[in-house]
Amino acid sequence: MSPTDIDTQANDLLQYIDASPTPYHAVRETARRLTAAGFRELDERESWSLKPGDKVFVIRGDTSIAAFQLGTKPVDTTGFRLVGSHTDSPNLRLKPNAAVNRHGYQQLGVEVYGGVLLHTWTDRDLSLAGRVVALHDGRPRHHLVDFRRPLLRVPNLAIHLNRGVNTDGLKLNPQEHMVPVLGLESAGPRSCARCWWRSWAARG
Repeated sequence: MSPTDIDTQANDLLQYIDASPTPYHAVRETARRLTAAGFRELDERESWSLKPGDKVFVIRGDTSIAAFQLGTKPVDTTGFRLVGSHTDSPNLRLKPNAAVNRHGYQQLGVEVYGGVLLHTWTDRDLSLAGRVVALHDGRPRHHLVDFRRPLLRVPNLAIHLNRGVNTDGLKLNPQEHMVPVLGLESAGPRSCARCWWRSWAARG
């Protein structure tokens, strides 16, 4: 493989990762790429009519996707290849009632999901991405959102408030120390507090 091909594939991978901050986004981006490659979506609630050579995929719960291509020869003759992965990744997921006001700050309550290295999430710009469920004409509809701009920060303590950090290490309690700051309480209520949040994730 030439250096140009390596750069092209690396850039394509980075574009895929950037478009997939949550499992919902990862499945949507995967479905988009599969469709562009000639695959068609099947519905699990319907009967399937397939023929050799068909390229199809199925989505379940908007967070899982399975794609397959039927061969033109019997499986016991040619065998098959299977590749698996996961659509989720370690992150900070917003709680159902995430709005928190403490010590003059507006914050968002989160749960740590997956094998998160907590210290890497402090003192850096964080955004929000996920799925929102809203009512339209009395019926719920799902919307994927990715703000793609700095909105939150998990602040670290100044050295004089944690003098042992250099000798004892940084010890973070997920429920107490990993609550991102959204803004000042004096700024007034944010419109997001009136939304029905579901499965949102703070993204780095």
